[in-house]
Amino acid sequence: MQRFFALIALFVLSIPVGISIAGCGGTNPNNYCLSSGYGYGEKVTDLDHITLGPASTGISLSYGQTGQVNQPAGFNCKGGTVSVAHWVYGTTNLNLADINPSTGAICAGTWNRHSASGIPDFTICSPPAQAGVAQVTASASSVTSNPVSIYVHPPVTAITIGSQSACVSQNQTLNAPGTDNPQPLTATTQVFGPDGVLIPTSYVGTVTYTPVDSTIVTINNTSNGTTDTGTDTTSTVNGLATAHLPGSTVINASLSGTTSAAGYFFTCPPTSIALNLNGSTGFPNPVTVNASSPQNLTVNSPDKNGTSLSGLTLDYTSTQPKQISVSSAGTVTPAFPTTTAISAICQPGTCNPAPVNIIGQLGTGLPVTSNIVRVNTPGRSSSKLWLSSTQSSYFTPVDLTSTGAPVPVKLPYIPNSMVLDQNGINLYFGSYHELMIVSATTNTLSKEDINVPGVVLAVSPDSSTVVINDQVNQVIYLYGQSKGTFTSIGGVATHAQYSPDGKNLYIVGPNNFYVYNTSTGWHNYPNTNGGSNVCTATQLNNNGDTTKYDPFCSPDIAVTIPSVSPFITGSNTAAYGFCPNTTSTPIVNYPQAATVGIAADHLAATNDGLHILGATASPAQIADISVNVPIGACPATNTGIKYQQGSGSNPGDYAINTTALGVAPSEINQVVTSPDATMSFVTYNASSASGVLPAYKPSTTFATPGTLSNVQLSTGAQAPISGAFSPDDSTFFVGTSGDNQLHLIDVPSLTDTQTINPRLPACTQIPAAGTPTCDPTATVPVQFIAVQPRTTT
Repeated sequence: MQRFFALIALFVLSIPVGISIAGCGGTNPNNYCLSSGYGYGEKVTDLDHITLGPASTGISLSYGQTGQVNQPAGFNCKGGTVSVAHWVYGTTNLNLADINPSTGAICAGTWNRHSASGIPDFTICSPPAQAGVAQVTASASSVTSNPVSIYVHPPVTAITIGSQSACVSQNQTLNAPGTDNPQPLTATTQVFGPDGVLIPTSYVGTVTYTPVDSTIVTINNTSNGTTDTGTDTTSTVNGLATAHLPGSTVINASLSGTTSAAGYFFTCPPTSIALNLNGSTGFPNPVTVNASSPQNLTVNSPDKNGTSLSGLTLDYTSTQPKQISVSSAGTVTPAFPTTTAISAICQPGTCNPAPVNIIGQLGTGLPVTSNIVRVNTPGRSSSKLWLSSTQSSYFTPVDLTSTGAPVPVKLPYIPNSMVLDQNGINLYFGSYHELMIVSATTNTLSKEDINVPGVVLAVSPDSSTVVINDQVNQVIYLYGQSKGTFTSIGGVATHAQYSPDGKNLYIVGPNNFYVYNTSTGWHNYPNTNGGSNVCTATQLNNNGDTTKYDPFCSPDIAVTIPSVSPFITGSNTAAYGFCPNTTSTPIVNYPQAATVGIAADHLAATNDGLHILGATASPAQIADISVNVPIGACPATNTGIKYQQGSGSNPGDYAINTTALGVAPSEINQVVTSPDATMSFVTYNASSASGVLPAYKPSTTFATPGTLSNVQLSTGAQAPISGAFSPDDSTFFVGTSGDNQLHLIDVPSLTDTQTINPRLPACTQIPAAGTPTCDPTATVPVQFIAVQPRTTT
């Protein structure tokens, strides 16, 4: 025995240092989960836990509907993935949410098993007897996953969310009414089954919310972040809505394969848009910005809660875009001397949109207008002009920087109209046979299009669209210049004007007022204003006989600055507004704002936004309508803009002053206002005239009459029948009868300083497709004048 114990002691003493009886201390060669050195327990190669999704949302199924759980994932004790060859799925209620144990396919009810006639198992799902919730799991190697809830309910027919009583400010969440506590959409969601029966919330499961316009609102659709890993790892709330850009949008809600327009979300629009440039709005004196020295506008747009909005897509406009442009970012860039009025509009379509059926609700879907900022770029610029007449098949280009007499250029047909695009690239001549396009650079004919005959009424601010009216066949065309394509609407028109942003086109005819909006399309309203100089049927439907056509007959139209209201001539001048009347059925998008108690044959708006000037031949007078153009948000009444005439101590929204013209016109042709709004001229026809040009200087004070002066034209001139300002306000170009000359009026001194002979030959052309016959020994007066800046001096 003693020998045995001695042997044991000798063995123990001979074991090397670092080797223990328990095993290889510290190196864990068998990859046990516990690193303390024990030689037993779970290994890192073993399956430790399983995740099954969607764990946070569960699966919602209607009776008899089938679904599928996500692919399970196996992990070891260290969080690494473990490959599993075969999963086994189970459920807590085979009669409510049956599951194929091999594939994880779920039946909202009971799967077929051991069916006759060779029908494969797990292919027919029979509905359950009632609604309820069950849990399914996945298992492998004696390890079971987290449970996934299966919500079983009747078929979904509709989903609704609660309506908002107030809009939500930018970057804020929808809160419970009267509190600052966030309220997810789930709190007011109701799910309905057949016959409109409400399905209990406990059986519904997780609803998914999707805004039609995600720029207005974003909605969280998970309760555990953006990735569903099967466990709830964050506190993000499902259905939490966050407001972004102003407007309203439909919220679609989805459940069990059914998507329903559940309701609307409203982000607060701006209540006002305040612009300034270098701290000024340009009143009473314009802000000076030198040529080639861009300046940035400052914008402040608060909502009803005082939140200053950012990221708005505003339409910036300049009344003289070629001379002083303004970019979409609000950068003002002068190129030539002039004075311009700059404004901005938050206009539905690109800013504060709304579905058509809820326009006006909580202020969404309505335009919001800024104040005017007046900008002046000092200096003088020479001009390039084009002159034409309905009595000649020629036009005359005039470059004031060149020497020598102007040379007329022949056209294929006698024009009935001439309009220069704002880019100064193309001249558009209308005729009863075709549209004639002339390059303003080379003065050569670049295109003829017989598909759009008629009178050219206007060209869009971006120069892409030409408005043409075939008065013979009564068709209004919107002609795409670049591709030569067009859209059309039936109607007769005499004048048209675009809003400076190009979003609204206003067209007026003897019987109708048309509006084309780039988002909502055409709108047509009756025009019952009448008037003393309305175009007759003979003047309009003349089979191409230009001797019968009158380019100056009315009705006429003028759009305020900012472009809130078009005014239309007639026995009682009518004002309309671009704020819709949503209280009427159907909605009236451009309701009448006022019937102004004064007649006008022709109208013009001053660029300072303070006046609408109208003139009539009988009595021969100018009517100065002082206006307070409404800016900011549309009226909360949703009935549209309303102008009230001032009386007594109430200044009102408009006031009227009239001044006799001091001439005896047979017809008023134009009221022409200067870019800086300091001077206006009236052109006219007269059977007997003595060369007097009425010049009216509007007052800068509301309801105060301006002053009238008469410019005596040089010998030989009779009636001033057409006119246009130079962009720098220094010169007024006027075409006259009697001498058939172009007179240059120095605006500061109101004196006739120079005459130019356009030498337009007298021509006749009957019918419209005939060849013009011209008499080179006879000339005709200038009826159309187009001007663009040429050089800076």
